Amino acid sequence: MSARKILVVDDNDNVRSFLVLLLERSGGYETLEAATGEEAVEKAISGRPDLILMDIRLPDISGVDATKAIRNNPSTAQIPIIAYSALHLVGWKEQALKAGMVAYLQKPINFELLMETIQKFIPS
Repeated sequence: MSARKILVVDDNDNVRSFLVLLLERSGGYETLEAATGEEAVEKAISGRPDLILMDIRLPDISGVDATKAIRNNPSTAQIPIIAYSALHLVGWKEQALKAGMVAYLQKPINFELLMETIQKFIPS
């Protein structure tokens, strides 16, 4: 079986690079990267990842709006999307889950929890 592919969406280059490095080294995952919501939608369609890690606050459209766009496309509608954000306000989590995200993790990311959450949706 080929490596599972994860799209990592974060406008912070350092956070995105760190997550990609951790996923590739410890999970054996293949990764795609996006820095904006629009780019996330495009990469979800073109790259067909098995799972998406989506930051909520992005410079163009929010991760919630990007998730809605991904959910509205029949070719990407079933991809599990895990939200992660430094936003700890109650309303953001509800918006993320209502938009179709399957889980909501808080920054700073607890890597063990992240890996456990990924395994729930794309077991290796």
